[in-house]
Amino acid sequence: MALTLSSNALTIAPKEGDQILQDAVDSFRSVLTDEQRLQLDRIKSLPDTDAVLVFTAELDLQRRNQKGKSIASRLFTVLQSVRDFSAIVDTLVSSNPSIAALVWGSVKLTMLVIVNFTSYYEAFSELFMSLGQVCPRFEQYQALFPNSERVQKALCKFNASIIRCCQYLVVVLKRSWHTQVIHSFWESFQQTFEPYLRELRGYSENVEREIELARTQAEHRNRELERLERDHAASSRSSLGRFIGRTRSDFDKMHQWQLLRDEQLEREKKQKLLDSLSKHDHIKPLKQARQKRYPHTAGWLFQTDEFKRWVNGTTAGFLWCSGKMGSGKTILTQVSNHHILTDKSTPESQVTFFFPRFDEAESLRTETILRCIARQMVNIEDVSGDTMQFLKDIQVDEAVDSQDLARFLLHLLSSTKRPTWIIIDGLDECHKEDRRELIEGLASLASAGSHVKIFVTSRETAPLLIKTAYPGLEQTSMSCSLAQADITGLVNQAVQKCLDDKELLFPIPAVTAVANLIHRFLWVTLQLRELCAQPNNEKVRQAISVRNLPKSLTEIFNRALDRVIAGGNEKITQELLPWIVAAKRPLTLSELEECCFIAILQPYTMKDRYVNGIECIETWFQGLVEVDEETKSVHFVHASVRQFFRGVPARLTFNNFHIQLDKANHHIGEICVTYLNFNDFKTTISRRRQPMPPLAPEDICRKALRNQWSWIKPVSNSRSAAKPKADIEETLASFAQSPEATVQKTIILGHPFLSYAASHWLSHSKGFNDKETKTWSLWKQMLTDGHELSRSPVSDGHHELIDQALVNWGFEVGHSALLHVVATSRELMEQFHESMFEYTIEKGDTALLTAMLQVKKWGSKLTSLCCLSAQKGRLEILKLLVGAGAEINRPKLPENRYDSTPLIEAARMGHARVVQFLLKSGADPNGSTWQFQNALQPAAVLLGLEGPQISKLLIDAGVKVNAEASEATGRTALQEACERGNLETVRILLHAGADVNAPYGQERGGTALQLSIISRDLKIIRLLLDHGADVNAEPARLAGYTALQQTGELGDHGHQVTPCIIAKLLLEEGADVNAKPAERAGCTALQLAAKRGHCQLMKLLMDAGADIHAEPAAVDGYTALHAAAKHGQSDAVDLLLRAGADANDRREKSGRTPAALAREEGHINIAEKLEERENQLKNALGMVEIG
Repeated sequence: MALTLSSNALTIAPKEGDQILQDAVDSFRSVLTDEQRLQLDRIKSLPDTDAVLVFTAELDLQRRNQKGKSIASRLFTVLQSVRDFSAIVDTLVSSNPSIAALVWGSVKLTMLVIVNFTSYYEAFSELFMSLGQVCPRFEQYQALFPNSERVQKALCKFNASIIRCCQYLVVVLKRSWHTQVIHSFWESFQQTFEPYLRELRGYSENVEREIELARTQAEHRNRELERLERDHAASSRSSLGRFIGRTRSDFDKMHQWQLLRDEQLEREKKQKLLDSLSKHDHIKPLKQARQKRYPHTAGWLFQTDEFKRWVNGTTAGFLWCSGKMGSGKTILTQVSNHHILTDKSTPESQVTFFFPRFDEAESLRTETILRCIARQMVNIEDVSGDTMQFLKDIQVDEAVDSQDLARFLLHLLSSTKRPTWIIIDGLDECHKEDRRELIEGLASLASAGSHVKIFVTSRETAPLLIKTAYPGLEQTSMSCSLAQADITGLVNQAVQKCLDDKELLFPIPAVTAVANLIHRFLWVTLQLRELCAQPNNEKVRQAISVRNLPKSLTEIFNRALDRVIAGGNEKITQELLPWIVAAKRPLTLSELEECCFIAILQPYTMKDRYVNGIECIETWFQGLVEVDEETKSVHFVHASVRQFFRGVPARLTFNNFHIQLDKANHHIGEICVTYLNFNDFKTTISRRRQPMPPLAPEDICRKALRNQWSWIKPVSNSRSAAKPKADIEETLASFAQSPEATVQKTIILGHPFLSYAASHWLSHSKGFNDKETKTWSLWKQMLTDGHELSRSPVSDGHHELIDQALVNWGFEVGHSALLHVVATSRELMEQFHESMFEYTIEKGDTALLTAMLQVKKWGSKLTSLCCLSAQKGRLEILKLLVGAGAEINRPKLPENRYDSTPLIEAARMGHARVVQFLLKSGADPNGSTWQFQNALQPAAVLLGLEGPQISKLLIDAGVKVNAEASEATGRTALQEACERGNLETVRILLHAGADVNAPYGQERGGTALQLSIISRDLKIIRLLLDHGADVNAEPARLAGYTALQQTGELGDHGHQVTPCIIAKLLLEEGADVNAKPAERAGCTALQLAAKRGHCQLMKLLMDAGADIHAEPAAVDGYTALHAAAKHGQSDAVDLLLRAGADANDRREKSGRTPAALAREEGHINIAEKLEERENQLKNALGMVEIG
C-alpha cells in the first residue's frame, strides 16, 4: 500500500506511469516521417533550466521572415510544465532513462514541425496559451511527487495527453487538403481539438485531486508516526493491527514512515527557502516585451562596437544603453536577452534578467530585483551549505537589505564561477533611492570577476550615478544612427501590417520621416492607431501631413482623449481609469468587469452593474491601454500614459480624466471592504471553517473494510464471493474531500475580484479615517477581529489580528489608518507602545502622538522619549510630550539606551529651536551626564551657525562656562571649540570668561592653545595668546604635545597655513624649542618634524636652537635621527646628518642604531646611507686612536 511503501520502493519499482508515457511516445512516433523520427531520436539530453526560454527564442528566430509580432511566448507555460515534469520524471521515477527526454522531445519536435505552417502555428499557439491555465505547477507537486504513485500516475496521464494532442496536430499537418480550409481554419481547429481539450482539463482536475489526496495521506501518516513515537505499547496500536495485516514490525513501519516524512519535509523546506527568497514572476514581462517586437527590429545593438567589446569580454563587464521615454528600451532589452540566450550562452552559463513594471510597485523595489536575480541563480538542488544558511537567515530576518542580498549574489557568483549575464531593463522606473541602491549593489558584483556581465537600460537622466559606480563602462544610446535606421524598419513593418489588415489603404512615408526625428517606438505605435481610426482616406492624408503630425507623446495622448470623447466613451473610461491607474497590480478584464460599478456599502453582488462589453476596452481608450493576450490583464501601453493621466490636464474638457492617486486609492479601498463583506460570502466562504478532526485509524479502516463484514452471511454466498480488498487511499480521499471547499472554490471562480480585494484591502486603506470613510466601522472590525476572506500582508494565511509584524508593516508603508487604530486602543498600545512612540518621533507625527497620549497616562516612559525627540529635532513632538508631563531634567533610566538629558541631546545635534524651547520650559543648562558636564560642551563642537547660536543661548541661561572637562572627550567647552576651529564660538566663550589655561581631563588631552594648532586657525591662536594662553604649557602625559611640538603633526601640503607659519608665531611668543617630550610616546618639536619629514620646519627649529641630540621620551621615544630613519624620511635623515647627528646613537628602547631601525622597516637606501656614515665615524675614531 502507498502508506507503507518506502521512498526507495517508490523510486525503484517499474511504474504504470512509465508505460503510459511510453505508449504515448510510441504512438506519437508512429505518425512521424523517417526524418522526423531521426530528429526525435537525436533529442537525448534533458532540458536545462533555461530550455524553454532558449527554445521559444529559437522559434521566433525561425519565424523571422514571417510578418507580425512574436507569438512563441504563448507556448511558454505549457512548455515549462512539460520541462519541469520531464526533469522530475528522469530524476525520481522513470525506469526507462530515455523516456523523460522523449516526453520533452515530442512536444519540442511538434513545435519545430508546425512553426513553418503560419496559420496552424498561430492557432495552435493560442490553444497552448489557453492550456497553460490548467497545467499543474511544479511547486504544487514537487514535494509530494516522489512518494505518491497516484500523483505520479496522474501527472503521467496529463503529459501523455499533451503528447496525444501534439500527435493529432502532426497528423493534421500531413493532410494534403489543409490549405483549402485555411480561411475557415480557426473554427474547425477549435472544434477538432475540443475532445483533446476536454481530456486535458479532466486530467488536470484529476492531478489536483491526487495532490490533495497525497497531502492528506502525508498528514495522516505523520500523525500516526507521532502517535507511534509517543507510545510503543502494543495496546495503543491494537485496533489498527486488527484491521491492517502487517507484514513488518512496528519498528520497521516507524522507520519507513520516518524516511517518507523526512524526505518530504526536506523537499518542502528547501522549496520554502527558495520561495522566501523570491516568488516574483519575472517571465511575464519578458513575454509581454517579446510579443511587441516585429521581426528584424532592435538588432542594431549587436552591430555596435560597444556591444561587441562587452559581449566578448575585452572591456568592462557593464554595458549601459540610454534612451528617451518610449524609445523602445524594453524591446531592446528583450532582444538582447534573446540574443544572449540563443547565440552567446553555453550550457555552463546562466542568463538572469528582470523587467521592472511601472504598474507593479513591488517590481520597482531594489530588494525585489536582487532577490529575483538571486532566485534565478539557485535551483532546489543548490540549496545546501552556505547557500542554505543564507536562505535560512533571510527567511527569518526582516532586516535583510540590498547590501545583504548583494553579498549573497557575490557569494553565488564567486563560488560557481559560471559565466553569468545579468540583464535589467528600465532602471529609471525605480524610485531614486532604490535606483541608487540597485546600482551600488550591481557595482559590488564586479569584484566577482570577468565572468559576470551586466546590461542595463534607462533614460538619459541617470548618467552620473551609473558612471560613478562603473567608471569604465560601455555606453550606447537609442538615438545613435544605427537605432534610427531601426525605427525606419519598424515603421515600414507596422505600416505594412496595417495595409495587410486593410486598416490602411496606402503607404504613409510622412510617419517614417517624423519617427526618424522623434526616435520613439511608442510614438509610431500610437500614431498608426490614430491614422487607422480615420473615417476615410481624405482624413488620413490630412493627418499624415507633416504639419499635422503630433510632435510629442503628450500631444498624441490628448488627441486620443479627443477620440474617446468623440466616440461617446468618455463616461466608461473615466469610471475605469482610477482602477487602472491606482491598482497595486494590473487587473484582468473579468476583475474590472465585476468591480468597476460596485457602490460603496453595496450589500451583495449585483450582476446588472457589471460592465458590458469590457473586451472593447482597448477601443474605448483608443489604444492607450492594452490587454495581455494570455492573462487578460489590462495595462497602459507605457509608463508615460500613466503619468499623463496623473498629471495636470491640458484642457478643461479633460479634467475628469485626471486621477488623484490618493482619492483613487481611497475609493478602491472602500470597494474592497464593501466587496469582502458581501452577503454572498457570509453564509459560505467567510464562515470560518472548522479544522478537520484528526483521522482516527479505526474510523478510516472501519470505513475501508465495511464490506469485509459480509462474511456474516449464509455460508453458500460467502464461499462463492471473492473477498473484497480494502482501499485505504480512496477512504482517505473521501475524508479529505470537503463539500464546503467545493462550494468555496465555485464561489471564488464566480467572483474574480475576490482575489484582488482579499490581497489589497489593507494596502488601499492607508488614507482611511473615521470622518470621510463610509466603510470605517466595517474596516476597523475586519482589522481588529480578523476576517476569513481578507489576507494578511505579513503572513501566508488570512488576517486574524493586529500583531507586531502587522504594526511593523504599517510603519514601513506609512499606514496612518492602521496606526491610528492602534494608537486609540488602550489594549493595543499596551502591547506596542515602544515601537509606536519611536515611529511617531522618527516621522514627527503629532496627530498620531496626540491620540496615543490620550489613551492613558504614560508617566516616566515619556522621559526617554523626550531625549529621543530632542535628538531628532522634533520640536512639536517634544512640546506634546512636555505638555503630557514628561520630565526634562532627569536623565534616562539606566536600562535605556541613552544616559542623557533632552537639552544635551538637542545641543549635541545642533537643534537650536529645541534648545530654546527646553530652556524656556525650565531645562537645567548645567544638567550633567556621564558624558558631558553640561550642554555647552557638546554645543562647542558644532560647526556652522548652530554652535555659536546654541552656546549663546546656554550662556544667557546661566551655563557654567568653566565646567570641568568632559569625561568622554577630556576637553572643556573652550578646548572643544578650539580643536574644531569654531572661531565665533571661541569668541563667545572667551567673552563669557572661559579659562584659556583650564586643565584638560584626560592623559591624551591638551590645553586650548595646544588643541587650536590642529585647526590651523591663526585667528584663534592669536586670540588665545592675547587672552594669556601659556605657550609653554606642559603636554599631556600620554602622547601629548606642547603647542610648538604640535606643529610637527600637521600636514604640509594643500594648506595656506603651513606648520612653519604657526611655529614662527609661537617662537615669537616665546615657545621653548627644546621643551621636553611627554613621558609616553612624546616627541620634541624637532623629533616630531623629523618623523613627519617636514624639512622646512626642521630648518626653522634648528635655526631657533633645537637640539638634534635631545633625549627621547622615556617610553617609546626616539631621537630625531631614529624617528626619521624609522619612518623612511630620507631628506630629513640627510638634513640631520649634515647638522652632525650621531649615526651610532643607540638611545632607542632596544638599543638599535638608526641604520638598524631603517633596515628593519624596509627602508634599505636609508639604512645603507646610515651604515656608510657609521663606518666613516668608526674609521675616523680609528685614525684618532692611531695618532
